[in-house]
Amino acid sequence: MTLRRAPVRRRCGKENIMQDYLIFTDASADLDATFAKEHDIRFISMQYEISGDIREYVGNEPDDAVKGFYDELREGKSAKTTQITPFIYEELFTPYLEQGRTVIYLCLSSGLSSTFQSCCSAAENLNGKYAEARLLPIDSFGATGMMGIMAERLASNRDNGMSAEDNVADVAAYREKLHAECFVDDLMHLKRGGRIGAATAVIGTLLNIKPLIRMTPDGKLINFDKVGSERLAIKNIKQTYEEIADIDSNAPVYICDADNSKMADLLESAIIKVNPDAVVRRKILSPIIGTHLGPESVVISYLRK
Repeated sequence: MTLRRAPVRRRCGKENIMQDYLIFTDASADLDATFAKEHDIRFISMQYEISGDIREYVGNEPDDAVKGFYDELREGKSAKTTQITPFIYEELFTPYLEQGRTVIYLCLSSGLSSTFQSCCSAAENLNGKYAEARLLPIDSFGATGMMGIMAERLASNRDNGMSAEDNVADVAAYREKLHAECFVDDLMHLKRGGRIGAATAVIGTLLNIKPLIRMTPDGKLINFDKVGSERLAIKNIKQTYEEIADIDSNAPVYICDADNSKMADLLESAIIKVNPDAVVRRKILSPIIGTHLGPESVVISYLRK
């Protein structure tokens, strides 16, 4: 596993003290690279396998490298993801706890992966061994841009002097207002990931049905609608945004695409028409999530009213 290490920064002032704890997330998160660097948000890499070749995604890799992954999927290569074990988490976080540094770790949804349970097992073994330093896992009940929004919240809270424990509690409440939905172009990727049955995938493909998927409150994926084109998907997503988005919030809107920048551009324009002040973050979808959604997928995440 590869960690992105950045120097620890402390800003001191009368009203703004950066707390001395670290924020990590995993490579399933799609997080603005500039924000991550400026606020010292670190990534834990995740492995995936494509046609027998095991690879590692460290987070925020160059777009061209990720586009190559989607090209391979278009060529018919099969992909699957792997889990991070409790032992690996202990190995990764022990050096920081030994230094007296508490770690907040924002993890991929427990409804999609067992990585959160693995990190909790590691925390049970580690916490209490190193004075007051602790490993504090957070179940994002989300993925991709949802995790980006939460990571930004964690960093802003820390920059404003919030303690690690209060920050975890704040983001655990904040995540309940997050909304994410996704356009999927190829049903066969959902079939391979076990999200839909084989018969549904075959019939849907023949009828050119393209599902719209949402993240449930317990961090699972559900199909909630179907469309026949990207144009109709954008219309549907825009309408939902108009109805439920908290446009008065300064929380960003994340639009993450699986090498489908054309649709992402159109979706961004649709969102800006509804909310000209929206802060839209654009990212290419990580291979960790793209493995299950497939090329051309587009995910939008934002804060609800």
